[in-house]
Amino acid sequence: MQQYWLRKEGKQDLILYMLGWAATPNAINHICPAGYDVLAICNYTAITPLTTAVLGNYRRIYLFAWSFGIWVAEQTCQELPLYKAIALNGTPYPVDDRYGMRLRVVLRTMRNLARSGTNAAAEHQDASRYMPDGPYPDRDAFEKIAELENLAAWSKDSPAPTLAWDKAYIADKDEIFPPANMRAYWEPRGLGTSFSGYHYPFAHPEIVLNDLDD
Repeated sequence: MQQYWLRKEGKQDLILYMLGWAATPNAINHICPAGYDVLAICNYTAITPLTTAVLGNYRRIYLFAWSFGIWVAEQTCQELPLYKAIALNGTPYPVDDRYGMRLRVVLRTMRNLARSGTNAAAEHQDASRYMPDGPYPDRDAFEKIAELENLAAWSKDSPAPTLAWDKAYIADKDEIFPPANMRAYWEPRGLGTSFSGYHYPFAHPEIVLNDLDD
């Protein structure tokens, strides 16, 4: 689990991005509004809880968790005094026939990566924006496979989710997390805001910017 400070200037408020599998900070490098410190978390070959000793001095912490990052947030953000917790295109049950991705989809992704060594995201219609180019280097296919194997195994045996989520955004054309599965999880909890898009939510910066208080 790697931490990347995109901005660390001692601001009062923090934007905390928990990114999805295989992501780098390039995914959100274009959404670092002035007036906030910005921390991106990714590369989940190991999981380490985030503590108030490191992040407890902020007036407000805005959590934006994407895809597998939603499950990671459940494991790592329990101690943080979150001001808002917003889920993007995923659920706390990432490998689940009811609420997440089907296991056969995860296994197929692993096989495709092992066979071709390419980014599985290139198969999707939103490929041009799914993993934008930027200053942060990509990781090789074998490291991504190890990350996905770990996430799939850990998430199947994890405790029940307990974070208090404030919003959950659901892309109507998501090809990774079935929208119906996301709605099945979030709507009974009074959450679930649909928008027109694919699995990569940060093609719509307003999703983040509109949830920041002045």
